[in-house]
Amino acid sequence: MSAISTLFDLLEPQVLTLREAECSALENNFPFAEISMLAEAESWRKEIYRPIYHLHKWWAQRLGSVFRAIILAAALPETADVLSLFHQKNDLDGLVVFDPFMGSGTTVGEAVKLGCTAIGRDINPVAYNIVRAAFANVSQPQARRIFQQLEASVGERIKDLYRLKDGSQVLYYFWVKQIPCPACAQPVDLFNRYIFSQNVYPTRKPEAQCICPRCAAVFATRYDATRAQCPACGYGFNPQRGPAEKARATCPHCNAHFAIIEAARLLNGPPMHRMYAKIVLRADGEKEYRRITPEDMSAYAAVVASLEHEPPLIADIPLEPGHNTNQARNYGYTRWSQFFNARQLLALSWLGREIQALADPDVRLVFAMLFSGVLEFNNMFCSFKGEGTGAVRHIFAHHILKPEQQPLEANVWGTPKSSGAFSTLFESRLIRALAYRAAPFEVEVTKIGDTLKSGKRLGCNPSLLGELPLVQCAQNLRAGAIYLSCGDSAHTDLLSGSVDLVITDPPFFDNVHYSELADFFYAWHLPLLGDAGGGQPTTRSVREVQDQDAGAFAAKLADVFTECHRVLRNEGLLVFTYHHSREEGWNAIARAVTASGFCFMAAQPVKSEMSVAAPKRQTKEPIDLDIILVCRKADEDKRPYLPLREAVAVAQQRAEHQIEAFRQQARRLSRNDVRIITFAQLLVALSAGRSEDELLRDFENSASKML
Repeated sequence: MSAISTLFDLLEPQVLTLREAECSALENNFPFAEISMLAEAESWRKEIYRPIYHLHKWWAQRLGSVFRAIILAAALPETADVLSLFHQKNDLDGLVVFDPFMGSGTTVGEAVKLGCTAIGRDINPVAYNIVRAAFANVSQPQARRIFQQLEASVGERIKDLYRLKDGSQVLYYFWVKQIPCPACAQPVDLFNRYIFSQNVYPTRKPEAQCICPRCAAVFATRYDATRAQCPACGYGFNPQRGPAEKARATCPHCNAHFAIIEAARLLNGPPMHRMYAKIVLRADGEKEYRRITPEDMSAYAAVVASLEHEPPLIADIPLEPGHNTNQARNYGYTRWSQFFNARQLLALSWLGREIQALADPDVRLVFAMLFSGVLEFNNMFCSFKGEGTGAVRHIFAHHILKPEQQPLEANVWGTPKSSGAFSTLFESRLIRALAYRAAPFEVEVTKIGDTLKSGKRLGCNPSLLGELPLVQCAQNLRAGAIYLSCGDSAHTDLLSGSVDLVITDPPFFDNVHYSELADFFYAWHLPLLGDAGGGQPTTRSVREVQDQDAGAFAAKLADVFTECHRVLRNEGLLVFTYHHSREEGWNAIARAVTASGFCFMAAQPVKSEMSVAAPKRQTKEPIDLDIILVCRKADEDKRPYLPLREAVAVAQQRAEHQIEAFRQQARRLSRNDVRIITFAQLLVALSAGRSEDELLRDFENSASKML
C-alpha cells in the first residue's frame, strides 16, 4: 500500500497511485503557469499569506504556494489534476519529505500542512532556530501573557529612554555620519542633501523636511526646492546639495575634495555619528519634526555613561573578512557590537536579559527570535524610507552590509505609530504566525476582467500546525511529525531509503553568503540561547554550500545530494528550485546532480521570490522565475538516449511550449527568464543516457547556440 493512498480517495477511481504510475504530475502534468499566478499574489505580501515563515529574516525565503504545489504534484501521478486539489483538504498520510537546506522552513511547513512527516536540516544555527521557533509549542494566549510580563518589567524602562520632559515619545532620531577632512581635520557631515524627509509620493504631497547646515534648525520646505532660507538664522542655501556626492565629499570648512572611503580607512574604528533631528509622538497622537536640543544630548550622554557600568549583552564577536562583510570593514567596523549606538545597545540588552530569564525553553526561543527580528530594524545601518510608508529601511534592504551615511534610530520598544519595534513586530510577526498555525489558509486568485484579485481561502487545510510533535532523533519519526537538526547535510542520521521526497532550495554559489550576514543575529543568539544558539563563535563553516568558485560549489552541493541519494527510496524524487543567468551556474548544478547519482527528469518554470526584491529592481533583465528541477536516481531512468541534434530540438520545443503558456497568462518574461527555461530543458533532454562528462560537453556546445 502506498504511503499516500488515502489521498486518492479524492480522485477518480481509475487514477493509479504514484508507485504504480510511470511518472509524477510534477514531471509531466504540472500547471506551472496557474501556480505562478498564485505565487505572484503571495509574493507581494508573503508576510500576510505565509506569516509562519516570516517570524524572522532569512534570505531567499521561497513561496509557500509553490512548495505546496511541488509536494502535491510530486506525490501525485501524472493523471491527477493538481490545480483542483491545491485548495482542498489533503492528507498525504505521513509521506516523508526531507529538506537539507531548510532556510526559513517553507518545505517543512507545507509538508506538515499536507499531512507529511517533515525532516528539515540546515548548517546555519540561525536558520535552525528560526524554524524551531516557528513550530515551537507556544499558543497565542501564552505569548500575550509573556508580552504583558515583559512590558511591565522592561517595556516602560525602554520607553523612558525615548521619553521627553513634555511627555512625548521620540519615534525616530536622525543621525549623520561624520568623516574628518583629510586636509583640515574638521568633521564633515555626510549629507548628500539637506532635505532629509519627504513623502514616498512627493508630487502628491510635496512638503519635505530640511535641516539648516549653519544652525541645525529643522523646518519645512518643498521636496524639489533649490533655494531655502532658514527661519531661525536667515541663512540661505541650496537644500539639494550637501557635502557628500556619491563616493566623494567636499569639506565645507576648507573646500577640500576627498574620497569618502579613503578618509574612512584612516580612522581607528567606524566613523562618528551626530544626531540632527527627531520625530516625536505628541500626547495628542500627532507626529512632529523637531531639532536636537541640549536635553537630547544630555540624555544620550547618560546612556553612554550607563554602558560603562552595564556591559551590553551582545557577544563580542569579530566582523571577519568576507564577500558580504568587507564593505562594512572598509568603514572601520570590526565587531558586530559597533553596528549599534549606545542607546540601542542599552535598550536591547535590557530586553534581551528579560527574555534570557524566561523559564520555559519554547517560550524563550520564540521570544528570542522575535527579539532577533527587532535587531533588523534597530541598528545604525538602517535608514529612513520617508513619509507615507513604514519608516525604517532595515539593514538588509540591499542584501549587503551597506554603511548608511544618514542612519535612522527607531524607538526599540515602540509606540502604536512605530515601525520595526518590539511591540509592533510582536503583533505583525509573532501573533500573525501563531494565528496562521491555528488556522492555516491558502492564497486564492480570481480573475475579474483583466484584473487579478487575490484573497485568502479559509479552512482549506486541516489545522495540522496546531499541535506539532517535534521529535528529537530520526529513529522516532512518525506520521505528521517534524524532525529538525542543525549540521552539515552531507552527513545525517537518517536511515538509508527512509525518505520519499527530497524537496529543497539550495543556495546559489555566487549570491548572498548567508552565514556572513547571519552572524549579525548570531552575536545576540549566543547569550540569549546558550548552547541552543549554536555554541560556536560564528555561523560560518567550510562545509557551507556557498562558494565564489563554481567547482567548489558543485563539489559541496554534490556531497549533500549524494547523502540525499542514500536516504531517498529508489522510486523517490529529488526536487529543487534554481535559477542562474550564466552557463557557469548551470554547469555547476549539472555537475552536482550527475556526480551524486541523479539525472534530470523534468524542469518546470514558476514565479520566484518577491516581485519588489531589491536585486530585481537593480537588474536590467531581472530573473522573475525559478526552475523546479525534478531528478530521479540514474538507475531508475528508463528514457532512451537522444543524439545531440535531437535532444536540442526536443529541449527547444519544450521551452517554447512553456514560454507560450506564460504568454497566454499575460506574464512578461525577460530575456534571462527565457534563457533559464531553455537551459533547464536542455539539461533534461541531454540527461538521459549520458555520463557527467558527456552531459557537460554537450550542454556547453549547445546552450548558447539555442538562444
